[in-house]
Amino acid sequence: MTPDDTAPRRFALPGARLRYGPDKTVDVLHIDLRLEPDLESATLNGVCTTTVRAFDEPVQTIELDAVDLAIERVEMDGRELRFSATGKKLRIEFGDPIAPEAEATFSVRYSAHRPRHGLFFVEPSADYPDRVRHLWTQSQDENARYWFPCLDYPHEKQTTSATVVVDKGLFALANGALVERRDEGAKTVFRYEQNVPHSTYLMTLVVGPFVERAQGNEVFYYVLPGREDDGERAFGKTPNMIGVFEERLQNKYPYARYSQIAVSEFIFGGMENTSATTQTDRTLHDARAHLDFSSDPLVSHELAHQWFGDLLTCRDWSQAWLNEGFATFFETVYREADLGYDEYLYDIFGCVERYLHEDAARYRRPIVHNCFRDPIELFDRHLYEKGGAVLHMLRGELGEQRFWRSLRRYVADNAGRNVETIDLVRAIEAATGRNMRGFFDQWVFRGGHPQLKIAFAYDGERKAATVTIDQQQKVDEENPAFAFGVDVQVDGRRMRVQVEREHETVTIPLESAPECFIFDPGAFVLGDVTFALGAAFAAAVLRSDADPVAKIRAARELAKEGSFAARDALKAALSGEGFWGVQSEIAHAIGETRAPWARALLLENAAHPHPKVRRAVVAALGHFRDEQAASALLAPAQKDDSYFVQSAALHALGKTRDARAFDVLSAAIKQRTWNGVIEGGAAAGLGELADSRALPLLIEAAKPGGDEGLRRNALAAIAHHAQTVEADRTAAVHALLEYVGDPMFMVARAAIHAAEIVGDARVLSDLDRVAGSAFDGRIRRDAAEAAIRVREAQRVPAQVNGLRTDIDALREEQRRLQEKIEALSRTT
Repeated sequence: MTPDDTAPRRFALPGARLRYGPDKTVDVLHIDLRLEPDLESATLNGVCTTTVRAFDEPVQTIELDAVDLAIERVEMDGRELRFSATGKKLRIEFGDPIAPEAEATFSVRYSAHRPRHGLFFVEPSADYPDRVRHLWTQSQDENARYWFPCLDYPHEKQTTSATVVVDKGLFALANGALVERRDEGAKTVFRYEQNVPHSTYLMTLVVGPFVERAQGNEVFYYVLPGREDDGERAFGKTPNMIGVFEERLQNKYPYARYSQIAVSEFIFGGMENTSATTQTDRTLHDARAHLDFSSDPLVSHELAHQWFGDLLTCRDWSQAWLNEGFATFFETVYREADLGYDEYLYDIFGCVERYLHEDAARYRRPIVHNCFRDPIELFDRHLYEKGGAVLHMLRGELGEQRFWRSLRRYVADNAGRNVETIDLVRAIEAATGRNMRGFFDQWVFRGGHPQLKIAFAYDGERKAATVTIDQQQKVDEENPAFAFGVDVQVDGRRMRVQVEREHETVTIPLESAPECFIFDPGAFVLGDVTFALGAAFAAAVLRSDADPVAKIRAARELAKEGSFAARDALKAALSGEGFWGVQSEIAHAIGETRAPWARALLLENAAHPHPKVRRAVVAALGHFRDEQAASALLAPAQKDDSYFVQSAALHALGKTRDARAFDVLSAAIKQRTWNGVIEGGAAAGLGELADSRALPLLIEAAKPGGDEGLRRNALAAIAHHAQTVEADRTAAVHALLEYVGDPMFMVARAAIHAAEIVGDARVLSDLDRVAGSAFDGRIRRDAAEAAIRVREAQRVPAQVNGLRTDIDALREEQRRLQEKIEALSRTT
């Protein structure tokens, strides 16, 4: 029996095992930190005072998580306690045991010097001499232990306080209310108190010369000097977001204040530390970027966590979708409140698309899953995007009133608690009477999704329409067909259909031929959906007032069908559709056809007034390796109001491989723009050019000293270059391997992904080394997956690899042939 090459990859890597939360020997009531950071020496001196209560048995010893901390002494009630530190754990002996139900308070004096994780010092270097000194912590998932000793697991919640002593002129941020701020000689003392219990992974410390800006009553943001206007663009809508979420949940923002602080070199987009979110400074942006870039998704995501993740916290990491899926969904909730329903639904569509890509290209797993090596491995598209899409599906299943009543009940019943999925299920049952256990079994505890092909036909003789719903994924005893309800709409008449089998046929009596058929208005069904409606019905959907997802699916069918009627419908929608998201997807869909008619239609819209549509159009022109497409791309590649349009045009220009492209790209890669957007697009274009002159430019762009975004794009481009210019393959491999251990987190990940793309056996030893030794679980996983795939690629027959290299040539030949056929058809 041969393995099924089409089966999704398994999520669990070698070394993964079932994970469960640790036992609790005590209840932690409070943690008080006194912290004195030294930015010059990259050292943190601290005293951690912890108050615990024993359960129903005496407690003789306690074991805290404490990684690489230098422990000086441990005290309780004025006497020193015996302790032993292993480098990972701190074991404390109380002498006289803590009696059942009794409380005890003990203090640990310690220091941390340049820890491997958890606490990060940003400082100038030879490559980056202009960096501003500051520090920040990142405690998720289990990294608080790197900067203070604690019971470091989300099922433990406690109140906290922090006294931070810094050099005068610096600002310090920690969790909770800022209750005191005073100068003591050359020092400034900040005192914070968080009186709502929270988990250790949500504790934070940020110190640096930050500038404070207030946004009303107890809402603040902090940026490094000179970024104040950028901060207003990024965080300006925060008070409005708070109001939207409070109204939706009927639950007030739960903490004394809310702060956002933007730091350099951050290894996430944002981190929802209780009451004090840390954001990447890459979300700060100038006026030109603000034309078609917004920080609102990131800001609303982290704000939503203040309820979902902070106030209600997953009991263990397998349940982390209750944090991340909810925060992802509430991004779309704010988008709906701010920009309208089409924007909301297009956001949901994007969530589903990104999840589907991960499921197809990477692995499949249930959303709730407890077999892993490191908890951070779970923080993927299944957890975020699929989790958010499940909540959208639940919204459709319950209806508006019952859905929001259920979420309000969930928050009210579980505020301050640790939660599991069953708590959400019970809240729904209590609020609505609906038993949703089957729903959660299918969409949360089972991996995968339906792959649906939807057909529609009308029979005039029978005076009936037929809707066919086929589930095309593997269906057998172990993988039963998905069961779900779905609405279908025929000329405004809506009806509910129950799908339970692999092949469902629904007959709808109709006296006359319908004009329009819409499947799943609102796009609630979480699946990979393709239409087979026929050009007439698909065009009718595109012309109708259907939701954007229905229109996008219709447009994709029309682009594949390619008839004159289909082209006319696409042409009208690309220029006249009222929502930019649909127009952008039309541009992508027709570009992928590589057909001459598609190129002509894109050329007509290359100067579209909406920058996001214009970006999609110029990107789609990159599918055409000809002079016309290249000529249209030259102008936006050199100048456009939008960073992103210019970047996309540069990338697309490289894909055309036009003789004029190299000079434009080689000039653009030397620019220095916000987040390296334009020069990053130039790097991507050079990687597609198949020109040996590009490689030295890309190698130079990847070097330390450049913008992180440029370096990441340059590394990906080196990998693409190596695939097309065999003579440069060895040099490209050596260049990539320099950066798989780069100190810039995102650069290291980019180098690993680039090494995987090249697929050369020479990358394996470095990938294996990183997979076993990197400080971050995400990098370890990336390297392990990359090594697995490179080894798989080595086993692919050479003939197959040879065939793959001919694909571009065959596509180009097909395009030219189609042009000749169409020219002949116009003359007959």
